[in-house]
Amino acid sequence: MIFLFYGIISLIIIFLIVKYLANINSTKLQSLIKIILGGILLIVSLVLLFRGLYYFSGPLLVLSLWLTRLKTFYDFYNSFFKKNNYKILMDKNEAFEILGLDFNASRDDIITAHKKLIEKNHPDKGGSDYLSAKINKARDVLLKNK
Repeated sequence: MIFLFYGIISLIIIFLIVKYLANINSTKLQSLIKIILGGILLIVSLVLLFRGLYYFSGPLLVLSLWLTRLKTFYDFYNSFFKKNNYKILMDKNEAFEILGLDFNASRDDIITAHKKLIEKNHPDKGGSDYLSAKINKARDVLLKNK
């Protein structure tokens, strides 16, 4: 009876993990896989170290530390708590207005206007994240049908 209970709990956990992984974006998934794989390699290398197999534990330990370096944890943390994931809804009229173009603008006109605006408002040059997201969304909306 206890095995049936453990089996049901295991199936629920597996279902929740698969559901979570289906909704996760690629950067979160890559960071999560690196952290899990690094943790597994760390445990295996420590077991090999205590068993006396030093030649195998050293490279595994280095590999696990490389996979779980600080940047991986930082990226994984930011993927959950970063606040600039803007959900911007935009129609073509607003997109033309943002890029300062008329309705019969060509693909090259759209790209040129986008480059000019993004150079002025890029976050790396002191611009706003939100304005950059709006400019990029306007470009995406207009280039979607061209």
